[in-house]
Amino acid sequence: MNLIIVSNREPYRAERVRGTYKLEKTIGGLVSAFEPLLREKGGKWICWGRKRKGQPDQLKVNEKFSIHYVPLTSADVSEYYYGFSNETLWPLCHMFLTRTHFNDSYWKGYRRVNRKFAKVVVENWESGSKVLVNDYHLALVPQLLREHGVTDPIYFFWHIPFPPYFMMRFLPSRREILEGILGADVIGFHTQHYVDNFLSCVREILGAMYDDNIVFWNGRKIEVRAVPIGLDSELWKSLSVNTRVIRYASNLRKRLNVEFVGVGVDRLDYTKGLEEKFRGIGRFFEKYPSFRGKVSFIQIAAPTRTKLEDYVDIKRRTDEIVGMIEGRFGEPGWVPIYYYYKNYPDERLASLYRMADFALVTPLIDGLNLVSKEYVATQVDGDGVLILSEFAGASIQLRDGAIIVNPFDEEEIAEAVYMALKMKRRERRERMMQMREVVLTEDINWWIREFMK
Repeated sequence: MNLIIVSNREPYRAERVRGTYKLEKTIGGLVSAFEPLLREKGGKWICWGRKRKGQPDQLKVNEKFSIHYVPLTSADVSEYYYGFSNETLWPLCHMFLTRTHFNDSYWKGYRRVNRKFAKVVVENWESGSKVLVNDYHLALVPQLLREHGVTDPIYFFWHIPFPPYFMMRFLPSRREILEGILGADVIGFHTQHYVDNFLSCVREILGAMYDDNIVFWNGRKIEVRAVPIGLDSELWKSLSVNTRVIRYASNLRKRLNVEFVGVGVDRLDYTKGLEEKFRGIGRFFEKYPSFRGKVSFIQIAAPTRTKLEDYVDIKRRTDEIVGMIEGRFGEPGWVPIYYYYKNYPDERLASLYRMADFALVTPLIDGLNLVSKEYVATQVDGDGVLILSEFAGASIQLRDGAIIVNPFDEEEIAEAVYMALKMKRRERRERMMQMREVVLTEDINWWIREFMK
């Protein structure tokens, strides 16, 4: 299979060292899925990438696998990425209409960059290739490729929530977005709920007919699939038994010097529900004072989109809430919430997961949420408890083992933490065993087979 991956994100960061380029693999489910496959079988990865001075438009990873960069201007980045992708589509799809900005220059920039991506794909396409276009940044590319004469199968996967019709109708460019996606032969989403939203939109906005997840459009049949992306299970299984991971987890646990430890790992985004999570933790300590001094919670908040005002504001508010909880409940020698605004590599995250008695994953809405699966994959002893938002796509797969909560209900979050800490060992293991079977079976290789068959 000659495969062409098209994504906004680059699979490697390239640093020039002594006249050659050192490649450092970036973090993400898509990279974990396809980087090993392209290394072994061959193919091309087309992406924006943060191009450095003097870096060529193409890099060879090995004889079979090459990366092709789409050159973007500063105006392109501002209008396409920070503008339409992250100030229009992102908040709209996550149901934050008041944060959604409609700007004609954003839309023009988005169209312009999608045409640039399509041009580079066509230049690198040859008959017999499969093309996989990824995510909301590149929704127009499938139809542009078809217009440029690409006749091989075009796959498109939308990795964030797809909004219902009553939200999509607010978007002035709704027809163009839907028509762009329908240029693909196979369209994927994480859940059937998002599939249903998409089908409703193409019917109401475009007047397209569909039957049993098949859309009939311009004389073509387009299949729409619900296939939740999985983890690189081999990576997380190996990390969970890594000597350094285990040693760090054990040493950190001793330094914390508490009976119970919880963990949360999120990007610092208003969709992730950090403010609501912290209020729930505060309510827990208020309602169950006997746990003060016995429970500490570690929250990793990875920086993201730091140039946007909404993200500066969310950082300020979360800092304030953590400070209030510390001031109200903290005691000498005990910290209720350890809050870290930085990125951590997989190895360090695996240590935190292994150490934690429970994980608190409470996005307000999320396409899937791989953190919940990472936590489950590292629980080799089966003793951890996952508390998961009902509005995360992963809750469909993990609902039989996780404690499911409404992230807007701080009382429910507090009760879920209490339930996790009081749960009998047998129940913890039964719940975790159910989730591990799903996570380790429906992994990234399963996702590739199911979506691209």
